[in-house]
This record gives sequence, structure tokens and C-alpha cells, in this order.
Amino acid sequence: MTLRSVGAMPWIGELPVLDLANTVLREAGTAGGDIDLLADPDLLASWRAKAADRELADVPLGQLTDLRDPVRGALDATARRIPLPEPVRTRLNALAARAPVTFRVDAEGRLEEREAGGPVAASVARQALVLAAGPERARLRCCRAPSCGMFFLARRRDQAWCSIGCGNRARARSARRNGRHAD
Repeated sequence: MTLRSVGAMPWIGELPVLDLANTVLREAGTAGGDIDLLADPDLLASWRAKAADRELADVPLGQLTDLRDPVRGALDATARRIPLPEPVRTRLNALAARAPVTFRVDAEGRLEEREAGGPVAASVARQALVLAAGPERARLRCCRAPSCGMFFLARRRDQAWCSIGCGNRARARSARRNGRHAD
């Protein structure tokens, strides 16, 4: 991933819970270190401008990082198909309990579930729990491409990368490791 694409953040703007979780780029920094979008003032400002949920974008930095840790823990465990760690589950359950939910029947007779206010941290925690234990959990993946590690919802059963660019980077790295070079 190039620094230019980091600043563009094309992966931000889908789901608030993924926007928050995907503020860490694994092994994308200098010397293979992680890039934390919340730790760099310019990247944080760019993330805030692109985030899907305006309330989440306005959360103070300390609260964002406190919320991100259990969210990433839940999504990482789910992507690896292991149970949620107890502290992660406990923290997200406590936060999500503050997100009131209402039900209503629409004009076609279908049951709708809606969040009815509450703090944004509660809403994001609830979204993390829904991804971790709901019907979409089988689609949740962590991109295996070098310098990525983004969480995403797979569109295909065999999808391993979050984007075409990541797939190309992963295949190029594999070719280099196997001694094949494109001429």
C-alpha cells in the first residue's frame, strides 16, 4: 500500500464498525511497522472526513481508541473463527446495552429493527457484536495481503483480499518469493 492510497483511504465509508476497525494498517509503515490512522493528525483528519458515521467521526480521540480495541478484538477473533475473548465480549456487551433498539412492522408486514439513539460507542459496539455473532460472521475476513490487514465482508466464498489491488500485491509477493519475476 502506498502512502498516497493511505491518505485516500478508499476502504473508509462503508460501515461505521469497519471504519473504526480499519484505522490500523498492518505492516504498511516504515520497516514493516503498522500505521495507526488515529495516531497521525493528518490521517486522523482525513479519516474523520471520510467516515460513514458523522457522530463516530466526531468522537474524541481517546474514546475512539478505547472503543477500537475491543471492536478490533471481536472482528479479529471472528475472522479467525475463534470465540471472542472474554474481556472483549464483556466490554462490547456492556457498551451495546446502552444502544436502545426498537421494532416495527413495515407496510409489507416485515419486521424492522432500528436503533433508537444512544451513544455512538454503544451503536458501534452493537454493530461489532452483530458482525461477530450474527448471520454475516461467515463473510467477515481480514485481508491477507501484505501491508493491509483490513477487515471486510467477502462477496464470494473464496475471497481472501479486500480489493483487487491487495490481490495483485499478494500475488506479486508470492511470485517474488517463488523466484518468478514478470518481465
